Amino acid sequence: MPRLEQRVQRLEDLEQITEVTMQLARHFDNNYHADGVVSLFTDDGVFDGGPFGQYEGLEAIHGFFESVTEQITFAKHHLATHAIHLAGNGTDATGQWYMWGTHTIGGEAMFLALTWDMHYRKTNGHWRITSQRLDWQFLTPYHSGWVKTPDRKS
Repeated sequence: MPRLEQRVQRLEDLEQITEVTMQLARHFDNNYHADGVVSLFTDDGVFDGGPFGQYEGLEAIHGFFESVTEQITFAKHHLATHAIHLAGNGTDATGQWYMWGTHTIGGEAMFLALTWDMHYRKTNGHWRITSQRLDWQFLTPYHSGWVKTPDRKS
């Protein structure tokens, strides 16, 4: 059995990763605050937004989030259940978060459901995101819902 100190460190790491992910959601909900978003990624970070494109490095990620508000004028990210797995090296982790969203995209009210597939790295005592991949289940207009347009992902 791991020592008490190791067990406490594990709990602290899990809580820090949760907080970083919640900060990301808050930045998304705050008009996709680009400076805040990139502050949570490592220098070599990757954001894969599926139909919204893939962006590698802080400059590319910042550019995307700085301009996405032209297309997405309202966003509310509702994170639900999640699982975080810490690697044995103490510096890497993965996580998956279920997300339900209510957004306005292109002037249209939209429902979306997806998972956030995340990779994290701990550097200098702080956890940061190395990659975020959005795995879309649906992106569908509010007026028709996911029953009438179940496969709409873009």
